[in-house]
Amino acid sequence: MLACALLILALLTWGASAYYTLRLNPQVRLIVQGEAIKNAWAEKMDHEHGSKIAAIGGSSCAFSVDGEMMLKKYNLPVVNYGRDGGLGAVMMTEATLPHLRRGDTLIVGFEFGLLDEHPEYSALSLQFCVEAGHPEWALEPILGTGKVGKFELAAALRPGGYHLFTMLGKVISHRDMFRYKLSDYGASGWMQTAVRRPMNGPAGMGSVISPDWVGYLRHLREWCQNHGVRAAYSLPWLYAPPEMAAEQRARNARLLRQIEEIFPVLKDPHLGVDTNAGDYADMQAHLTATAAESRSEELAQAIVHWDVWKTNEMNALASCVPQSPPSTFAHP
Repeated sequence: MLACALLILALLTWGASAYYTLRLNPQVRLIVQGEAIKNAWAEKMDHEHGSKIAAIGGSSCAFSVDGEMMLKKYNLPVVNYGRDGGLGAVMMTEATLPHLRRGDTLIVGFEFGLLDEHPEYSALSLQFCVEAGHPEWALEPILGTGKVGKFELAAALRPGGYHLFTMLGKVISHRDMFRYKLSDYGASGWMQTAVRRPMNGPAGMGSVISPDWVGYLRHLREWCQNHGVRAAYSLPWLYAPPEMAAEQRARNARLLRQIEEIFPVLKDPHLGVDTNAGDYADMQAHLTATAAESRSEELAQAIVHWDVWKTNEMNALASCVPQSPPSTFAHP
């Protein structure tokens, strides 16, 4: 009897946890709602233009690519598939690939912080795919990486201790449950926020991605080739103090040389470094509307002219990389 009672209690606890995670967790709910906005714009671009350009990445992409402006000014049907970095690059990719059609273009803009660990699913990513109605993204991923079983998927439908105590603290201090809201999304999926915080240091990027990620990106490139999707990489703009800009640009160049062996790399004269703290809203990867317009302008021109770095140019840039150990920067 005791065993049965404990089992029933465990199931009820899991059920309550899953209900909270999928229906009440403000982060999961907002990500899913934002996904619906992005997908609606993608369908609109398919219908009106016959093909589209999907920009995929973490929150740096979400806050920097203004698809509506790029459509109006350059006639580029861009969908901003930038998402919460907590989803991880594998889930971001799996959630995007089903929407790509032959003739589309994929602009990959993953931050280094998404490419420096083993490719796998986070708890947030598993919660997201279930609430979005697509558990197959984790159970049967298109690229085959990170596949989980049904038990692992079900076990992920619970809040962690950090999340619970964070929510409790916000309730006690009468703060908003989540920093962002649905109205922060534009029609194309581009995000903006009224929140402003001082930039206390560089967002920073490393200079070498792991062999696992090299293999994953090669697999993504092959999928794109097999499905008639043109693909390129575009380095996100991240903040760095002026005194650290040269070192960070050199490291970014070394990173791009590695990626250039997999994807064409769209030219960016900034090499992903912006030293103006006023260009950022609440963190070192989230551009303000004005800065996002500049970023979107340069990205649009690079896409229109398909202006990519040549191998000899990449080698020349990467040769300037400092030989000292990497600085310890906080990932965005």
